[in-house]
Amino acid sequence: MENKLDKWDTAISVSSAIVTAACDFFFVEDIDLKKAHEWGVEKADEFVMNVSKKCGYKGDDISGAIKHLEDRYHMAGDELTNEFGGGTAHHLRDFSHHSSPIGLAFSILTQITGKCYGTDTRGAFVCFDVPNWQEKDFVSGIYMGVISWGMHLISDMVGSSGTRKGSGEGTGLPGIIMSLLKEVSSIPGIRSIAGVTDKNTPNKESNYNFSVVCSKMFNGTLFAESGSDGKIVKGTQIPFDLRTEIGIVNESINNKQYLPVMFNNIIVAAGYSIRRFVKQIEFNNCKTFEDLEKIDIKICLPYRKNDVFRHMKMIGAVTFSGIDITSSGIKAAMKNKNNRQGFALDFVQGINYWGLGDLAFSTNLEVLSAVEKMKEGFDALIEKQKRELIDRLPNGEEYYRMGKYVVEQAMAIAEIGTPIGYASAAIGVYDAIKEASKDLKEATERRIRIEKECEERIAIIKENRAIMEETISDYFYSRITIFVNAFDAMDRAITNNDIDEFIMGNNMIQNNLVGETKFNNIKEFDDMMLSEDSIKF
Repeated sequence: MENKLDKWDTAISVSSAIVTAACDFFFVEDIDLKKAHEWGVEKADEFVMNVSKKCGYKGDDISGAIKHLEDRYHMAGDELTNEFGGGTAHHLRDFSHHSSPIGLAFSILTQITGKCYGTDTRGAFVCFDVPNWQEKDFVSGIYMGVISWGMHLISDMVGSSGTRKGSGEGTGLPGIIMSLLKEVSSIPGIRSIAGVTDKNTPNKESNYNFSVVCSKMFNGTLFAESGSDGKIVKGTQIPFDLRTEIGIVNESINNKQYLPVMFNNIIVAAGYSIRRFVKQIEFNNCKTFEDLEKIDIKICLPYRKNDVFRHMKMIGAVTFSGIDITSSGIKAAMKNKNNRQGFALDFVQGINYWGLGDLAFSTNLEVLSAVEKMKEGFDALIEKQKRELIDRLPNGEEYYRMGKYVVEQAMAIAEIGTPIGYASAAIGVYDAIKEASKDLKEATERRIRIEKECEERIAIIKENRAIMEETISDYFYSRITIFVNAFDAMDRAITNNDIDEFIMGNNMIQNNLVGETKFNNIKEFDDMMLSEDSIKF
């Protein structure tokens, strides 16, 4: 039975998403962004303090804990704080300060290239040379790019040591969502679509709109209240940083945002399984309980590698998030007419973040599946080209097997006699001795077993090498001898003007390569040419 996505599968996914999105709209409360930020600040401070104490900090002051981590785990990007907009902006503009997989990639890239990557004040992608950068070996580069980067970000997530000496919260780090938005805003095509601001900067340059929105969202002015004079009311900013995103997770759990998303996935999975089960019954013409044994239960199970179920899950996730984001925007617009800050705040608070996470997960599954299928296609193409090449050659299969055997044996022999082989053997012996040193008796038994295995493998390698050398020697010697004798006969024939001997030498070569000759002397050649029969080769 062919398993394909049909209109009823799509209808199930869309209907499920509509119903669960409606439940989310009417029964799930919006999150409180201010409460989320406050909870995130509290938990982040506790986390940084605990990490700092485990790294040797003895005090109880948060600014001291941050300073302890800053001094111990330096970051190259901090050398370019001014180039990326100063203390309040460089965490957002410097991509290596982003707490995301992309931020990690840029951190490693900085260690390799000596350049730091991010955006300028306008929002365009730029890179700057790191002052006094020195090229590092591979291990040091990975340590600085991964371990030191991660520990430094822990200190930066609650602000710098200088800004936390007072009562302020300090400039945190962009979280997963904020990092992604800022990185996308620097893409040239996205910048062109978003356009530029109407107002000019102090440098008389227009900023990119998307970049401005990201900056306002990160520093909290996008959600702040405005007074009658149009200025931001002090203390109403809610920075959308890593601490806020952590708090959003807590708020979404408390408000049970996960329930509609979970029910959407359950309904889609159940719809898929029930329809496949019914189709299996019809296909196998099941009329009794015993006939149910004919059903292929694997087709009925919803799992990741099942293309139809994966497509249904993707349709459900896209529909759910599309309805959720649209309804959140409409609700925020109706509540906040001519109030941009209020609209932005209510819009962000009304989004179901579990739905966005489910959408990201479903999209990732589709991408991974597409990559796997692309790889399978390339593998099939390579195998096809290999087979065509073998089929074109005389005795191609024989040559292919012999060539493969020669390469395998040559690699095995070469590994034993190369520095790589000696290094591999040395590492293996070192690890074996280190493990066996725990018990003298165990070490002795292991040594005897290893020696025996080595002797057996060396004997096999020597035997295979001898077989290979003998095979190659016989193969080439037999053919070289035939060719030498043939050419000698042809040379004598030319000298003696003996055409029959020349034909004999030529036939020696043909018998070796083709396996068949049509004439053995000049008389047989004349008879063949004068014959009325068609000449076939």
